[in-house]
This record gives sequence, structure tokens and C-alpha cells, in this order.
Amino acid sequence: MKHAAILLAALALPACATDTSSMAMPQTANYSQRELLKNWALSACLATIAKSPADRDDANATASAYLEFGNQPIEAYEALGKLAKRYAERTYSGSIASEFNTMKCIDLYHSDALERLVDTWVKQAP
Repeated sequence: MKHAAILLAALALPACATDTSSMAMPQTANYSQRELLKNWALSACLATIAKSPADRDDANATASAYLEFGNQPIEAYEALGKLAKRYAERTYSGSIASEFNTMKCIDLYHSDALERLVDTWVKQAP
């Protein structure tokens, strides 16, 4: 009986153990200032288009993390936020019924407008 109890306890251990194999640290500290600004703009756009409060909060928290590692003044983020809002407010259509909100933010991320704005602020960084 004692051996059975020990065996059951041993079998239960893996179920109670925390699986850390899927836990990872964000790469935020490894990004260049250019990447941080672009990632911030993408996160701000995603927060703007989010339908659920949880998704909005997550995107805003992500943007905050990028801002924390950035060297640019708050004016840079205000300018990026305005651009992100303009992209989020675009009207897209396609062969299926959708607002294509995620596509708007991806288009922002790859836009010349974002590249120019980021260039301006990266060059002005201390």
C-alpha cells in the first residue's frame, strides 16, 4: 500500500509542475531605436482597432513597454500615434465582408510614411 501511495504521488508531480518551456523573455531590450518606434506604432494601431478591452489593454501595455526602452521624446510618440490613428481609421474593402483592421496596422508598419517619421525621430535622438 505504501508503494502505491508513493507511485501515485510521483505520477501526480508532473501534473503539478510548472511548464517553463513556453515561457520566454520579451526581446524588447534587443531592438534598435528604429525597431522600437515601429513596434510602438504597430502596437498603438492595434490598440486603436481592438474590439475587446482585453485586446486593447494588451496592445497598450505592449506599446508602453516599447516606449520605456525608447530614447525619443514624448513628441515622437504623439506623432506616431496620430499616424497610427489615421491608418486605423482607413476604410478598406475586399472580396469578403470585413473591416480588415489588422491589415490597416500591417500596412502602417510597412508604410513609407512610418519610415519617414521614424527616420526623423531616430536622427534627433540624444
